[in-house]
Amino acid sequence: MISGSSRWAGGGLRAAALVTALCLSLAPAAVPARAEAGSVTHYSGVYVMDPSQIRIGTRVPAFKARGIFGKEVDLEALVQSGRPVILAFWSRYCKACVEKFSALVAMQTKYEPQGLQVISVNTDGEYRDGESTIREFLGTIESQRKIKINFPVIYDEKNWIPYALGINFLPTIIAVDAQGRVLDFYQKFDEAGEAEILAGIEALVLKAVATAPRRTP
Repeated sequence: MISGSSRWAGGGLRAAALVTALCLSLAPAAVPARAEAGSVTHYSGVYVMDPSQIRIGTRVPAFKARGIFGKEVDLEALVQSGRPVILAFWSRYCKACVEKFSALVAMQTKYEPQGLQVISVNTDGEYRDGESTIREFLGTIESQRKIKINFPVIYDEKNWIPYALGINFLPTIIAVDAQGRVLDFYQKFDEAGEAEILAGIEALVLKAVATAPRRTP
């Protein structure tokens, strides 16, 4: 199971059996009894149980997939072409995930001249929502936020991509390096507003852009 940091009213997330994300403001007593004190580590503004499951340098599985809007995605080809890549894992039940769509759209627009490719990976396959449900949900988000999603969105029905990376927390946004490994990641969910969300994601994007091989025109 992938644990979300927050939920929409009326939408329920299943309780995570092994991994629970805690806001920094929570007292130590709020750590679940199953967790040993030493297994709680600080990452990017949150506490994450068993953080060894995702770490910088982990190989990102090479995948090919058709996005729910029809665009083909070939991660290995993108990496080999020298393009900086951002992978954004999310659920429609995770409010903090959905709040980041505007920033991701802005980053794709701003850094597309540098070759940036944002890839969004939906993790709601475990709920059997189906591609059509996610497509309709994104249409609502576009209408409400007055944005146009300008990057591919993959519906990972079996969640094999996040599981391969050991992602047990949402939202998780990953920068992929030139060797197809995790360069860095962003998992914050308690930003004060849109400006802080944008700044946090842009810092990650800048790392990806700075370390990508120089592309020939």
